Amino acid sequence: MIECKNCGTAFEGKFCPNCSQKAATHRFTLAHFAHETTHAVTHTDKGVLLLIKEMFVRPGVVAREYVEGKRKKYFNPITFLLILMAVQVFAVKKTDIYGNFTRQMQKAYEAMAKANPDSVKGTQDFNQQLKKADKQASIATDNNKLLTVIFIPLLSALTWLFFKKSGFNYAENLVFNVLINAQLIVWFLLICIIPVLIKVKLVVLVMYIYIIASWVYSLIAYKQFYRQKWGWIILKGLTVQLIYFVILTYASSAMVTYLE
Repeated sequence: MIECKNCGTAFEGKFCPNCSQKAATHRFTLAHFAHETTHAVTHTDKGVLLLIKEMFVRPGVVAREYVEGKRKKYFNPITFLLILMAVQVFAVKKTDIYGNFTRQMQKAYEAMAKANPDSVKGTQDFNQQLKKADKQASIATDNNKLLTVIFIPLLSALTWLFFKKSGFNYAENLVFNVLINAQLIVWFLLICIIPVLIKVKLVVLVMYIYIIASWVYSLIAYKQFYRQKWGWIILKGLTVQLIYFVILTYASSAMVTYLE
């Protein structure tokens, strides 16, 4: 008989029948630590890379499987989101993507005003608004976790209300939105961060591409998760996204102003 070092259960075999911990445990070494890290990221059964790959092609299906009980296969959604949020904050600070966006918009607007002064008015006000938006984006990045904790539950409340007939409760909508928002960070890194690292002048273009791509991706996820007709998905989905965007804009602006 073996006594489980995790819960104290006496058992025979390779795994504890009470908590599923392996019977064979050993001291950590650097080699073991490296193996565990690699295993956690790349394991074909439940690694981060598997979840990212699956979320690219069938986001709503993955979320539906997870809330319906197929959980061992997938990496934990909360951990997934927290890891990607940390990567996003690092990437945003490293590239200064929002600062570069502001500067490129200022250059474009000033060039337009110079070429045709009569068609563009209020250049100074426009520049002040851009600088304010850049400052707000910087503070929002520093308080990324706080904003996420507030706004993902808000988005989940909206999807729960609009797609209530699908039968998913609020908590299941919360899991769905955690997974989708985590994967949207992956899209952000691919569509925005990598191109900006290659060529800063692309920042305005890629930011707008990302906005469109995120809306399209969300609609596909809604279709796969809620399984309603495309007409209702587009109508409800866009309404949810529009309400969320308006609330997010005003609420985050007020919060950022308070945190300044």
